Amino acid sequence: MKDDLDRTVNVIIPTLNEEEGIGEVIQEIPEKELYEIGCEVEILVVDGGSSDDTVEKVKDEKVDLILAEKGKAEGVRKGLKKTDGDYIFLIDGDGSYPADSIADMVDKLDDGYDMILGSRFDGEITDGAMSLKNRIGNKILTFLANKLYGTEVTDLCTGLRGFNRQVLDGKRLPGKGFEIEAGIHTVFSEENISEIGIRYDERKGESKLKTVDGVKIAARLVKEKFKKRRNER
Repeated sequence: MKDDLDRTVNVIIPTLNEEEGIGEVIQEIPEKELYEIGCEVEILVVDGGSSDDTVEKVKDEKVDLILAEKGKAEGVRKGLKKTDGDYIFLIDGDGSYPADSIADMVDKLDDGYDMILGSRFDGEITDGAMSLKNRIGNKILTFLANKLYGTEVTDLCTGLRGFNRQVLDGKRLPGKGFEIEAGIHTVFSEENISEIGIRYDERKGESKLKTVDGVKIAARLVKEKFKKRRNER
């Protein structure tokens, strides 16, 4: 091991029936590049009860694996309890997000930002990767988050983000299922947030996101804002 490794990067990958994409995601994590800038990398896959060969594919990659069967949010929370790195990254396991962008995002965290988002709308969305309905829904949810929390992000629901673990320590991470991105935003909304543009590709396998999930995300943003106001009184 390199003698001057001075920080640890944990990459948490939530999965549910991602046998088509998970191997590619793991292989694209830029471990060598991060190692060269002094980062030790630890990869953890949190599987939410896959019925396909996702777990077997993960075992073939020889990375850490834990099982969680109560949805994405509970999986992320379980993953956070199992990690203690300086920087934490969350990336979807469907192959649609560029794992190699993590190195550039680490540079941003090194510059002092508390959370970095991989923005699809500041980058490139390949043909067929995002439906018009999802594009509009994302824009509406992002607008709502910015209005409620005074932020200026362009992609609230991105499946690629990194953050400083120290900021999160001791704080409640709210949300169920796909609400977790909104929950993280409510925690970091008063911190130093930045974004980088990323390439967003068509996912491998079927999407689990439903229209009702967008409604739940909006409700979570509003609910947490009212909680903050009550606590400030």
